[in-house]
Amino acid sequence: MRPRDGYSIEVMTGEAVLSLLSNDPDFQQSWDQLFESCPWATIFQSRKFVTAWYESYKNQHLPILLTGVEGGQLKGLLPMALLNSAVNDGQVPAKGGRITGAGHYEAEYQVWLAGAADGDVFIKKAMAELTKRFGGHTISFRFLPPGTPFDWAKNDKQWRGVSIIQSFDRPIINLRDPEVERSLRRRKHFKHKLNRVKKLGDFRFEVVDDLETFEHSLNDMAEQYDFRQSAMFNKYPFKEDPDKKKFLLEMFRQQMLHVTVMRVNGKIMAAVVLVVGGNWAHLAGINCHAPFYARMYSPGFLHFILLAKQLSDERVPYFDLSPGYDSYKDDLANLHDDVHELVISNNAKFRLKRKFKRWLHARLVAWKMRPMTVELKIKWFAYMAKHLSVGYALKQVAKKLERKKTQQLFLVKSYALPEGAVIPLQKDNLQDLMQYEFSKGSSAAKWEFLANAMRRLETGQHCYTWIENGRLMASVWFSHAESFTDEVNNSQATDRKMIIKGFYYHPAAKSRLPHFVNNVIDTAVNKENRYHFQAEDGLFVNALAAAGSRIE
Repeated sequence: MRPRDGYSIEVMTGEAVLSLLSNDPDFQQSWDQLFESCPWATIFQSRKFVTAWYESYKNQHLPILLTGVEGGQLKGLLPMALLNSAVNDGQVPAKGGRITGAGHYEAEYQVWLAGAADGDVFIKKAMAELTKRFGGHTISFRFLPPGTPFDWAKNDKQWRGVSIIQSFDRPIINLRDPEVERSLRRRKHFKHKLNRVKKLGDFRFEVVDDLETFEHSLNDMAEQYDFRQSAMFNKYPFKEDPDKKKFLLEMFRQQMLHVTVMRVNGKIMAAVVLVVGGNWAHLAGINCHAPFYARMYSPGFLHFILLAKQLSDERVPYFDLSPGYDSYKDDLANLHDDVHELVISNNAKFRLKRKFKRWLHARLVAWKMRPMTVELKIKWFAYMAKHLSVGYALKQVAKKLERKKTQQLFLVKSYALPEGAVIPLQKDNLQDLMQYEFSKGSSAAKWEFLANAMRRLETGQHCYTWIENGRLMASVWFSHAESFTDEVNNSQATDRKMIIKGFYYHPAAKSRLPHFVNNVIDTAVNKENRYHFQAEDGLFVNALAAAGSRIE
């Protein structure tokens, strides 16, 4: 379609965008009306969402807003951002940066707003202006929702040569399906696992609808989320993004979030924060669960089943599980459609790489392989190669070849901590574990350490940690025996034997390791009433032998 006479495009950046959104009620109303009339709009293009994100991230990313006006009427709107270029930066880089839809990773869908008849008219003129102003930058939309008119990027001579379009499968739970609730609750092991969780104590599945509760719960959610992300992907979303909590709190104030929490004895076992708007609930906020006993109780699985029931009761038609080719999403979904990623770049080398990535992605999906899993394995090997040294490699080989030591059993009826040996310990503290530092004398790279820590916690192991000046000084892993004879009370005991499973210490803690071990024994005996210890590590064996008696 040819642009009509009088159709003008304006490009605004930085403070001008923030001022317009804050101080111009007529523009605010026009945005809202355009949003309501746009067939492909999602909550991520609403004025409330974009304003909240621009304000929260103005010190990280530069707001860019393109508007299309005809006859004084707002006909099109494109909210974007230049990443890693703050509002108050003196100078915007001429090239090499990346421009993406407002919301960045917080926005599951990134697209322009226009009426059905103005889709191509506006976006082609807007993209021409955007590339004129920021010609050396890559422009990306992740993801374009179904119904978005993007034939111009495939067929228009000006754009087809610089555009890369990639299709992704989107799994959805259609909650309008009358059979969906029944089929979800009939899932294998659901009732069995739910009953097991309830036996742990006071079980509650609740919707969080007040700001104070959400703000308090958000700290625990962030810790669980960062721990799992660090263990699986070597990423720390909340730690690395100081504005993430502020943005989520503002989203909650604006009633764009749906928050559910599963608690056992007051502690969060699982939580999901969804972004909601219109007929959709999007899995684009937080999805976390406590790793403790995860394989035994499957808290994440249980929470999703209960959440789907809750959304159904609230008459939400569609639960968007988001693209990703995760097996659990495919298992839950009863509907699929396609969304698209659009990348525009004048850099031929960059386009070649992206096209190869698109080709490889399609092949992996065709071979029933999850692209993210393959990509993650490549990143893992690259990471390990970077942290590998001759000394580290030799230690790992020696560790595997080391003759397995004999586990020794000790009885410690009472224990008095030596004077001056007090070291504060925490039990099963995820934040402590994330304070691990890789150093010359470390036994594992950080990603490796945290991945191992998550596996241990998921299989029921526990740990004591010692933190000093924000650094993990030492940790010990242990588990408990199911049932055995308790020589202290001369009866059958449950959960009273501590089996030492692993031991780590930072080189800076070496001189105080005896104090750490003494505090572990003191905590176990005097605070948790454990009297039997099974260990093979020499330091623990010697300390236990001095504190009690060995059982043959």
